[in-house]
Amino acid sequence: MALDLDPGTAALGNPRLIQAIIGEMAGGAIPFERFMELALYHPEHGYYRKPGRIGRQGDFLTSPIIHPLFGWAVAAWCRDAWARLGEPDEFTIFEPAAGGGARPAPVRDGAAGRAGGVRDALRYVALEPNNPGSDPRVEWATPPVAPAPNGVVVTNELVDAFPVRLFDAGPRGPVEVFVRWDGERFVEQPGGVASIDGAPAEGRFEVNQRAYPAMRSLCSLVERGAVLVFDYGYPEEELWAPWRTTGTLLCFYRHTAHEDPYLHVGEQDITTHVNFSELAAAAEDEGMAVSGPVSQTEFLYALGIGSLVDSARGDMQEYFTRRRALEQLTDGAGLGRIRVLAATRGLEGVPPGFEAVP
Repeated sequence: MALDLDPGTAALGNPRLIQAIIGEMAGGAIPFERFMELALYHPEHGYYRKPGRIGRQGDFLTSPIIHPLFGWAVAAWCRDAWARLGEPDEFTIFEPAAGGGARPAPVRDGAAGRAGGVRDALRYVALEPNNPGSDPRVEWATPPVAPAPNGVVVTNELVDAFPVRLFDAGPRGPVEVFVRWDGERFVEQPGGVASIDGAPAEGRFEVNQRAYPAMRSLCSLVERGAVLVFDYGYPEEELWAPWRTTGTLLCFYRHTAHEDPYLHVGEQDITTHVNFSELAAAAEDEGMAVSGPVSQTEFLYALGIGSLVDSARGDMQEYFTRRRALEQLTDGAGLGRIRVLAATRGLEGVPPGFEAVP
């Protein structure tokens, strides 16, 4: 099929990706979930197939790239898990969707560098199918991988990037949203009525049907240990609260948030909030105990991240750099809104950061 490279089509995003999506529609419509999957993960032209999407020169920031403070705090949590497991001779940290470059380094170095025994025990595995890095201290792997006898799985903003089914609830029940090409742009059209337990009675909402099986897979990566999840989201009763009538879908393009997934197709991130009730249920079905969710702000302060800032007072430039980073990581209107959930198996007691949870 010849590419349509006229300015109108190009202005909507990656022309090759747009043509690929139109081709799959074959003159009809596809579920929004499939549209989102192609926009983000098309094997050649999807948004995440190109490096450099995350960062100050990209479209959005994440906690690990703000400053190593975040990684150091997570590393301390992992060292505590190793100790609670009885200081085993083998201890693996898995990071799904780790990203290329140096993102895993602060967690890896922090976990290995301050406790003698864990340095020899530690194996750091970054699960990154899109843009693997080259840090020789990290094993870069593509799922599936064999489970580890002892370890921690750390995920940061993983599940909120999964494709979702989109619904408009009304008198007939939840009607699934489909997407078609009208000759000039992508537009929505109603599909069939679905039956979804606990769904809102009115308004738009999303269903992330990949979250539950993904969480079970993450839990199966460690026979003893933990899964530590950082993501935007709420328990189901908050996510589908009656007042939330427009859903949670957001797009990020050059550090600007908006709600139109049909602009900048393949050139912008598309994300939705996570149903933490589903993640908790998946972990429990894998035989793990669940702690949280708590806000990232509560979690980091409970771990004592403020002491990492104060320890730099001898170098005022570094001190103020860390202080600014801490403000970003705990901003209640930004990254501080991220929720943290821990699923544990074989660890005694309540894990750090969750002691205040009723």
